[in-house]
Order: sequence, then structure tokens, then C-alpha cells
Amino acid sequence: MFTELKHIAQLAEETASKMGLGVVVSIVDVHGNAALLHRMDKAPMHSLEMAFRKAYTAATFNVVTEDLTEKVQPNAPLFGLAVNSGSKLIAFGGGAPFIVSTGERYGIGISGGTTEEDIDIMRAAVSAFNKR
Repeated sequence: MFTELKHIAQLAEETASKMGLGVVVSIVDVHGNAALLHRMDKAPMHSLEMAFRKAYTAATFNVVTEDLTEKVQPNAPLFGLAVNSGSKLIAFGGGAPFIVSTGERYGIGISGGTTEEDIDIMRAAVSAFNKR
């Protein structure tokens, strides 16, 4: 299982490197426990926290984090999500759930680029991982 987690992190790093970015890759299990944390050279320090929050949200909600963005706006059903979760949950793009060979679900979070870049890196890593 850990080999698979390292593999998806490697896939994300390869994509980020091709884009000229340094990012943080965080992987969290369904209980919200950190399973892997990888910080590339030149990744912004704040990305450590952002990547974890994206992975945590993806794993525990079983959702692609960008899909929550509209739902957390004022007057939307999940408004206040981040504040009411003690700042653990986040609706920024760059997080997604994925399944390892044992059937266990994890969440991956990418942070270090723009939101669009984080999403692109996450999608590329998850897509390549699912093709294995």
C-alpha cells in the first residue's frame, strides 16, 4: 500500500516538474490520518497546510475538492464549512479521493501552484495512477 502512495506522489511530482513547479503532495486516509507528505524543492511553505487540508477533505468527504467551491459560498448549503470544521476542511481545487489495490480510499492534495495548476497536477496523477 505504501508503495502505491509513493507511486501516486511520484506521478504528481513528475507532472509538477514538467510544469516547472514545486508542490506539496499530501495523502490522507479516510480517518483523516496523514499517510504521506512530500514537499518538492521550492514548494511554498503554506502549501504544507493547504495540501493536507485538500487531501483531508477529499478522503473524509469522498469528493473532488473543487466540486465543493460553489457549495461553500454565502447562502449555499455548506457555507461556513472551513470555519465549522476547525479549518481542517477546504473547498479549494487540487484534492481528490482515490482507491488503492486493497480497496481502501485515500485522499490526495496538491498545493504549490495556482488553483488551476494544482487541479491539473492532481488530475494527471490520479488518472495515471488509475491506469496502472
